[in-house]
Amino acid sequence: MLITPLIHLDAYPDRAQYRPGQPGNLLVELETAEDAVLEIQVAFHKLERPVYADKLRVAAGKGERVQVTVPLFLEETEWAGYGADVAVLLDGERLGAASTAYDIADHWRRAPRYGFLSDFRSGEAGDLRDVESMNKFHLNVIQFYDWMYRHDDLIPEGDEFTDPMGRTMSYRVVLEKLSAVHGKGMAAMAYGAVYAGLKDFLAGRPEWGLYQRSGEPFQLIDLFYIMDITPGSPWTDHIVGEFAKAVKAGFDGIHMDQYGFPKKAVRRIGGQEEPVDLAECYPALIDRTKAAVTEIDPEAGLIFNNVGNYPVAATACADQEAIYIEVWPPVIHLRELKALIDNARMLNPAKPVILSAYLPSFYPPAGNDPEWAENGAVMTMATIFASGGYHLLLGEERGMLTKPYYPDYAEMQQTFALEARRYYDFIVRFGTLLHHPALEDVSYTYTGGVNTEISFQGKNAPTFAPNGEAGSVWTIVKRMPGYMLVHLINLAGLEDDYWEHGKRQRPEPQDGIVCTVLLEHPVERIYTASPDEEDGGVRDPEYAIAGHEQGLAAQIALPCLKVWTMLVVKYKEQE
Repeated sequence: MLITPLIHLDAYPDRAQYRPGQPGNLLVELETAEDAVLEIQVAFHKLERPVYADKLRVAAGKGERVQVTVPLFLEETEWAGYGADVAVLLDGERLGAASTAYDIADHWRRAPRYGFLSDFRSGEAGDLRDVESMNKFHLNVIQFYDWMYRHDDLIPEGDEFTDPMGRTMSYRVVLEKLSAVHGKGMAAMAYGAVYAGLKDFLAGRPEWGLYQRSGEPFQLIDLFYIMDITPGSPWTDHIVGEFAKAVKAGFDGIHMDQYGFPKKAVRRIGGQEEPVDLAECYPALIDRTKAAVTEIDPEAGLIFNNVGNYPVAATACADQEAIYIEVWPPVIHLRELKALIDNARMLNPAKPVILSAYLPSFYPPAGNDPEWAENGAVMTMATIFASGGYHLLLGEERGMLTKPYYPDYAEMQQTFALEARRYYDFIVRFGTLLHHPALEDVSYTYTGGVNTEISFQGKNAPTFAPNGEAGSVWTIVKRMPGYMLVHLINLAGLEDDYWEHGKRQRPEPQDGIVCTVLLEHPVERIYTASPDEEDGGVRDPEYAIAGHEQGLAAQIALPCLKVWTMLVVKYKEQE
């Protein structure tokens, strides 16, 4: 029988995230080389459990792009993730398959998949391909970077204006993008530097600034001057009022930025100088801003930038939606990304952790080999996600951040964009396992060295260890009530473990790994999943129950490890 080939097949939800009780649809796009009547089968899963299936028939004309709408499986829940697997058949013969994911949450703070927009030129009017692209990556909270008229005067009086960096911008486009992201179930965060006033602003109000011991004002590139954020200062009153105006204009919250310096400064009050420790000022500023914006919108959110992890110990318990860290040297190794996430979770286990980890290997003027940059990027994504963090990286239309100035973003090649989508599908589908606040990291007490609770054997005898060193298989072990999770990140064959760098090649695939897990409770199911597989779905490996020096253990034959595999041991419910 002649099979009509599929030229195009894609599937994605119509929103980045759904609220409980909100309707939603799966959008299936397809195109065939010949006229055909096709059968579309859709299977929905909640973690490892099938929850619903549907099928329908559709007529596709030769060369015609068809979009089919399939209602999603939805339920009342605070937060849950689902997989959707699509198969296309012709007369019973399978032509192709596609997979995606979606989640339901009562607020985006449950799973803040942070993205960005930075292009607001008048030429962007009517062009919403960026929002459509971000939706396919399930980015549910979007930072509008440098959207404003000035850092000390956010809302422009008219439409077109020139921003402090010399870009010609359109406020009408800002509002159009704002409406578009809302239409996709995304929250919009207004960027605002907490202490940046322009030079003329400070010149007219010298007592509002912060100064060095020498008497010179603190500033960045002779453009942004650091203002006094002590509680009750005139600048604090002013900037909190500006943030409130942004929320009144339609934004869903504020991204509060700082520059990581100064840490100590001097303020001038009534002709006197007083020392200022900025780490002591930030929590009060965060709390005051949150109170101001939630008075306008009770669901308004806030994210504060801990630049280089400063001062995360002071801000972790402030009133904000997540612990957000902009990563800078001396954090240069993959394992140090995990350490940032681990430390933040210890400071406040209730808050999700977002790393802003830019990838300069993609910076367009650098002219690097795209494959080299992509090989490094996938290692960074796997590390952050397996460690329980989120990654501010993607935005615009297939854009990736390369520098702290967001307009310097790069565009992913189509093939890598598809791979990145699999990784984001994965963290949505398995989000309640990867990012659950109850997770406890036991990597250094359950595996490696003298620990025997979890052990590994490999056909090629690589090193299995929780240290995350190049040349090894990195073992990250987490547990929570009902589950033991083992993440394997493949660093075998890599020349280094630097997260910012590209890599000459992907890790050497590891076959024949056997993982032995001490069973702390009776087992309900053991399965694996990996974003390196086309569908990212559940696999049931062969395993046997055997004696262990501490009781019983499961000896599990793992599938081939490419970059990142997650092993899930699900225990039976305990009475």
